[in-house]
Amino acid sequence: TASHGLLSSPRKIKRKIPKVPFKVLDAPALQDDFYLNLVDWSSLNVLAVGLGSCVYLWSACTSKVTKLCDLGSDDCVTSVCWTQRGNHLAVGTNKGEVQIWDSSKQKKIRTMGG
Repeated sequence: TASHGLLSSPRKIKRKIPKVPFKVLDAPALQDDFYLNLVDWSSLNVLAVGLGSCVYLWSACTSKVTKLCDLGSDDCVTSVCWTQRGNHLAVGTNKGEVQIWDSSKQKKIRTMGG
């Protein structure tokens, strides 16, 4: 029967998750707010982090940190989100704008008002 096949199938091996972190990244002034989306991982293995008015990129492949942008003292980052391909980053601001950035060229492509 079908249930016998499920019972006799081999068990999945449990993953071993290390108790010690692989890497610790310092993120001073990371706001603890449920409504903000300040961290996003790209398909190209790059972590985007919004800290205050700045967005930083950390490459998991090279461990290099790059400051992508600074919105200035009168605005702050409220969200970051990579495109599916991982080349472009959308940055939401407290002023209601969404900025689209080319991460490889470190240039803003477009700003959309809200």
